[in-house]
Order: sequence, then C-alpha cells, then structure tokens
Amino acid sequence: MSVGFLGRSSAGSQRCHFVVNGTAGNTQRQRVVATLRIGIPQINPVLHEPATVADLLKTIRELPAGEDLVLAGGDGTLQCALPALIETRRPVIILPLGTANDFASHWGFSPDLISVYESLQRRVVRFVDVIQCNDVYFATVGGLGVGALLARDFNKIRRSSKLLKTVFQKMGTEVYTGFAAATIIGRRSYLREYRVETAHAVCSGMFSNIFICNQPKLGGDLLVAPQARASDGVAEVLILKAKTPSQLLMSLADLRLQREARMSERLSADSFTVTALDGGPNLLFADGESFEMGCKLEIKIHKGALCILTAGEFRE
Repeated sequence: MSVGFLGRSSAGSQRCHFVVNGTAGNTQRQRVVATLRIGIPQINPVLHEPATVADLLKTIRELPAGEDLVLAGGDGTLQCALPALIETRRPVIILPLGTANDFASHWGFSPDLISVYESLQRRVVRFVDVIQCNDVYFATVGGLGVGALLARDFNKIRRSSKLLKTVFQKMGTEVYTGFAAATIIGRRSYLREYRVETAHAVCSGMFSNIFICNQPKLGGDLLVAPQARASDGVAEVLILKAKTPSQLLMSLADLRLQREARMSERLSADSFTVTALDGGPNLLFADGESFEMGCKLEIKIHKGALCILTAGEFRE
C-alpha cells in the first residue's frame, strides 16, 4: 500500500472546504451543516452545498490549490465526485452521511467532525485504486444482476420521500437485507447469460450476480471478496451461478455469514470484459448507484488514482 504524509501539523492554519451533498435530507447532515455554519475553533471551514452532480464536480475542480477538502455524503456522493477527484489528484477526507458508507467504513472514517479533525491533524495520505466500467468510475463494489436491480429500486424509493430517506438512514445496512430478499423473490430478470473474459480465463453461463470488487464488503456485512485490496491494482470478481430464488438466498446468506458462497466462481484481473450474450443492455450498480449500460462492459483498474487523507489507524 502507498502511504505518505502531508507536511502541515496544524489544521487551523488553512481553510478546509466541506462539500456537502446538497440533496441529502437526513438529520445527521443537518446537524453537520448547522455546526459548520456556527463555526469550529479547530478548523477554518468553508461550506459548499452543490445541488447537482455538475455543480459538485465544478466545485471540486475550482477549489484553491493547497486547501483541504472534506466530502460529506455516502458512497453515491463519492462516486459522483470521482472524475474531479481523479483529475485534480486532490487528497480528500470522507465524512460519511449515507446509508451503508462502505468506503468510509473500510478506511476508518467516522460520521463525526472529530474524525475529520484527526485526519487533518495526522494527514496520512493513501492512494486507492479506482475501477472504470465503460465511462463509469467506482471505488468500492459494483456489478450486475440482483445488486443492480436492488440499487435502482432502493434509490428510486428513497428519493421519492424525505421521510423514507430518514427512515432508511436510521435503519442503516439492515435496510438492504429486506430489499434484497424482495428483489430476489419478486423477479427473475436478474438471471442472464454472460461471458466474463480476462487475459487468462473465460467464464460463461447463466449468472444471477457478478460482483466487481475493490474492497471486501458490500452493504456493511456482505463479505463478497475476502482477498480484495483497494490498492493492489486488481479487481476481485465474484460470480454467483444460483438459478432459483432459494439457491440465491442461500448463496447470499453464505456471504453474510462470511463463508464462501455456494455455486460461485472467482476471478482476479486488472482488466476484463463482461458481455451479456443475449445482446440486451446491462444495468450496472457501482458504489450504490445504478447505470444503464450497453451489452458489453469494458472494465479496467486505475491503480492509486484516488488520494485520501486519513488519521492513519487503518492497515489493509
């Protein structure tokens, strides 16, 4: 793993830009924004609340050089910000305000301003791989199948109501369990014929899930890739071949219990393709968001493309 240190020893000597997801409506976000508006003695904060993805990217790209950045939101907020973060190579601190917060949990970020202050003080820089699938970037886990349908349906319902968004926030990762079961039992469109091809292997067949992993866990407690490392230059691929709802539920239960999933296969590569052999479009999920894609996906790893600033306790 690449680790470094930035030179400043005092967080108060520089302005710190807090870029907060302006569309989030949870109570936790409101408390953070209220605190920042009052002021923090140890930090010189500047608050930004972009309302669109375009505004978010523009805000990050236009921040003054040498001033710190805190991105406040969930995995989806980070996913939206990745193009600008990769382009500018600006170190970022994560203040997790989402539902699962897989990226923040993996790297030891806590949902409080004390965690931010410690990261600003200790200033340990880590370089994280980013996965690119066609024109979509993500930093945690993505893929096809049930996970994509779940992400699409979950986000559609969550965005339809501020009340539901707050309820889901309080439930945390447990909310995904119920949605996953309903998706598996309620539809079978996730079962499709795919070909996954790397430089050294080809895997074809009827698959219910393809997980493309940059870190071990998804949704807080689903251990999809125990061997995954976010800075090793490769992605771990987990293919689930379960064909019935009961088989798939058992496979996912295995992952939740941190066992190897039954009816599964694993691949590892720095680049590969996934093709839907029926010629139809794909629905990709990536960092909790969903994207309509073509029938062929080209995946590659950008090693160390994302720079994060941490307090230094975590070791992969």
